[in-house]
Amino acid sequence: MPATDPPPTLPRALTRLRPRTPGLGFGTAYVHEGPPYAVRDAELRLTRTMTPSRRADFLIGRCALHRALRDAGLSADAVLCDGPRPRLPAGLSASISHSNGIAVAVAGPTSLFRTLGVDLELNDVPREAAHLVLHASEAVLPEGDDAAVARHLLAAYAAKEAAFKALSPVLGAGLPGLRALRLAPHADGYLAHAPAGPGLCLRVTVHHLSRGVLAWAVPNV
Repeated sequence: MPATDPPPTLPRALTRLRPRTPGLGFGTAYVHEGPPYAVRDAELRLTRTMTPSRRADFLIGRCALHRALRDAGLSADAVLCDGPRPRLPAGLSASISHSNGIAVAVAGPTSLFRTLGVDLELNDVPREAAHLVLHASEAVLPEGDDAAVARHLLAAYAAKEAAFKALSPVLGAGLPGLRALRLAPHADGYLAHAPAGPGLCLRVTVHHLSRGVLAWAVPNV
């Protein structure tokens, strides 16, 4: 399905679905809400050489991140980049995702959350891409019409993306691809782990939207 602008009510709906885990902050930002007030000057300077679309994604991502930090009772100066990931100050865990002009972020202290991951998906995953998302042990698709299959695939994809982001700073170059991550149904989402990893298991919460999925991953303790 091609990308389209999401309804302006979606950021508020995402906030209603926010994590309820103590100490875990959540923030959203929308490309059409106006200037990204939560963004720091050094973050703005970093965008000067970016393409317009990359600049928009970066700014709403950083805006959502600072709102998530504030929601958790935390704060940070400019959060720049380490490759594709935000360069977080010591003592903070966080993750950012954006899709179709909306950004979400989760944040919290490393004393509570060794690592975090979040993913927002507002576009479908086609059935033909199932082999890129699901491991052979997970490849049984649900009975039903194409809509049920698409819903299942999108939930699995978002859950694996959130888990991948959480595992990335822990496993580094040893992190396998999405397909190699394993999901097991659990409560309102999944338990996720990398078989070749150090035994870190993640609890991934998944919320279905009117068209899309929001997922976040925290260590399962």
